[in-house]
Amino acid sequence: MKLDKRRLYHLDWYLIINGLAIFAVGLLNLFSATSSFYSGSYNFLIKQLIAFAIGIFLIVIIVQYDYRLIAEYSKWIYFSGFFLVLLVLIIGMAAGGAKRWINVFGISLQPSEFMKPIIVVFLANMLYQRKSGNNPLGLRDICVPMLYVIVPFILILKQPDLGTGIIIVLVSLCILWFVGLKKSTYAVIMGIGAIIPFVAWNYLLKTYQKMRVLSFINIDADPSGFGYHAKQALIAVGSGKLFGKGYMSGTQHKLQFIPEHHTDFIFTVIGEEWGFIGSVVLFVLFASFIYRCLKISQEAYDELGSIIAFGLTTIIFLQFTINVMMAIHIAPVVGIPLPFISYGGSSLVSILASVGLLLNINMRRYMF
Repeated sequence: MKLDKRRLYHLDWYLIINGLAIFAVGLLNLFSATSSFYSGSYNFLIKQLIAFAIGIFLIVIIVQYDYRLIAEYSKWIYFSGFFLVLLVLIIGMAAGGAKRWINVFGISLQPSEFMKPIIVVFLANMLYQRKSGNNPLGLRDICVPMLYVIVPFILILKQPDLGTGIIIVLVSLCILWFVGLKKSTYAVIMGIGAIIPFVAWNYLLKTYQKMRVLSFINIDADPSGFGYHAKQALIAVGSGKLFGKGYMSGTQHKLQFIPEHHTDFIFTVIGEEWGFIGSVVLFVLFASFIYRCLKISQEAYDELGSIIAFGLTTIIFLQFTINVMMAIHIAPVVGIPLPFISYGGSSLVSILASVGLLLNINMRRYMF
């Protein structure tokens, strides 16, 4: 496959360098976070770098094809991803009380992570085809598209993976807002939104998920039980103070006070070792990256590209925001990784695939 030199020239190098900087920060903190593990840091670093290499290869493939062509085939990509999510419930591997992974040739994959960018492209394409000019969409226009979101959402909840399910629903709602809806449609969505907490609490959430919500309301109600994660995370971030304890010098995570501090709670390592100043630097890197993604959405060649880019940007923004809020006890504890930073091959590959699509959309505005 011959690479068009124009594509290389029109790559958004700002976005690439910004993303590489965040990933480099992630590797440094992953090494520190896993230094006290029996298997050693290098084992985790190697796996993360392998996932990164797979993601880069995927980016190279994605930028070869017009994003409009990818959107045209998004229905088949969606059903492939949906099949993998369904397969998890049948032959998935269980770990930590959840069944979220399938084993493919000795490699553990988490299909729900791949559904994030897949649903964005598929939903964007369906809404784009239904929209007529600047006219807002009605309830009939969004019923079928949202059905394609709700079904995998329910399957993902059954794994259970509340964090991924929340991201998929929130991103879908953000896309609907971006495309534009009639006032009556907004009213219906808000009405459904008012009912959902009651339905979720009584019929969807498991006991431990309810306890996490209650411990969020009162962190001291069960500090050694369901509130343990949140309490220890808050202690770790607070102990970093202004300048942090220094790289590789974090005691809270090295003494294993914080569960999953290399995945969902890796921000606690950053907060403890790099302090407030280091956290601000990370925030600036993410803010710069997200702003650049929004610029790609704003300057896209057509509305389809704009919708897709906005949806992918929303994934990164929501995951970053909720993950940090979770670590500093502004949001309940849910399983949401920090983009580019948290350990996890499926999450990293999914984010890099999203970056590939963003680069694709940016390049095509120069090539038509």
